[in-house]
Amino acid sequence: MSLLFAVAAIVAISIGAAKAESTKFRFNDLNTTIFGPAYADILLRGENFLTCKPPVGRAFSYALCFFSGPMIGSSGNPPLPCKLAKDGKTADCTCYGLTTEQYPPMVPYFIDINAILNLDLYLSTVSVCGHDGANCNPREFIQNQTLWNSAPACTAANNNVVIPTAQLISVYTPVKNADYGGGTTTCSAGKYAGCMTAPCYETGKTDGAGNKLVTCKCPVYDGPFELGQANRPCDANVLTPWSAKDKGPYIWSASHNPALNPDPPVDGCLADAPGDKGCPLYSASVEYPVGKGSAMCKAVCESYKTGVRAGTATLWSKGLQVAYSCDAALCTTLGIGQTGASTANPAQKATLLKKACGNLAQQSGLEAIMALEQINKCSCCASQVCGCANAGTDIDAATQAEIARLNAEQERLSITPQCQINDTLCGAQKR
Repeated sequence: MSLLFAVAAIVAISIGAAKAESTKFRFNDLNTTIFGPAYADILLRGENFLTCKPPVGRAFSYALCFFSGPMIGSSGNPPLPCKLAKDGKTADCTCYGLTTEQYPPMVPYFIDINAILNLDLYLSTVSVCGHDGANCNPREFIQNQTLWNSAPACTAANNNVVIPTAQLISVYTPVKNADYGGGTTTCSAGKYAGCMTAPCYETGKTDGAGNKLVTCKCPVYDGPFELGQANRPCDANVLTPWSAKDKGPYIWSASHNPALNPDPPVDGCLADAPGDKGCPLYSASVEYPVGKGSAMCKAVCESYKTGVRAGTATLWSKGLQVAYSCDAALCTTLGIGQTGASTANPAQKATLLKKACGNLAQQSGLEAIMALEQINKCSCCASQVCGCANAGTDIDAATQAEIARLNAEQERLSITPQCQINDTLCGAQKR
């Protein structure tokens, strides 16, 4: 029970013990699988990962601790140190703070049902989703269930009520996998930080790519684990610079998958999700279930045409029809439809996505776009499927010019744009 009190103390930060008691937060120290408790972050099968879509119409942030550990970065990625507390039961981990400004709401995030640290939320989620989460994962898509947030854990995360006092929580998303080269490292035993659904706090710091850096308070488990990078030492301190060794010890943020299953989903595909589980781009040879002339397409096209980026001092190309520009760059930059490796570093990708998708999260009509893409099982494809990606009549001249610039920038970074893959979203670029 000592870990329960250690982690419960985390949520008392800045509000005091009396107020912490009033929140009635109960730390989940149940053995959620035969392999360990919630804070061991056990993944047995793909459906354990609940598919969550961020809210639309407002800003939303979540943390990614999947690559945290040593006091040194790699391949253009920042240091994300995960420092073990003196009692060895918790760790302070520096993690990415990702926002729907950079990765729009159509890009999903995932919560391991076995690793929900709020006991009451875990119990309610299991009640709705089943012990393995299968009842809450997308199968046959229900047209009006656009966000798949029947899982209480997804709803709680979107409303930031998973952990009292947390400004955001740690979840999983594959958007950074390509920056770290992919692969895994299997470690036979040792202490690691189980950061899934852990409370996180703003630091005001950013990395060189403009990603926010946050601090997450993660419980620690001792046992076998896997890292989200290939060929890494299981002891994070091996990578610690000599000048920082007196500030350790450091441990990895990790999880354990006894069956070494692939990333979610277990089958099918998810629209706009990066990696090999993402749905393919638009293809003229595919007969889509919901297409041009349908009531849903009318709503989709209206959203594309009227979703104009508001002017601010920090955004590129004010007045842009941002859903078009985002479709032209988002999925391809995240790796969908690509046959070769990009030369882009994390900062270049972040800048490209900001230019293409900035302010998309605040646009109306996104739910219709997201629903149509998942029904049709294609990524960044709604305007092409619905027949409203035409120059002049649908896409205005300024947006056409911006799409051409985005496509040229993708090519410079060895990213193949949709224009070259399916002859759509070419902008003012000549073919």
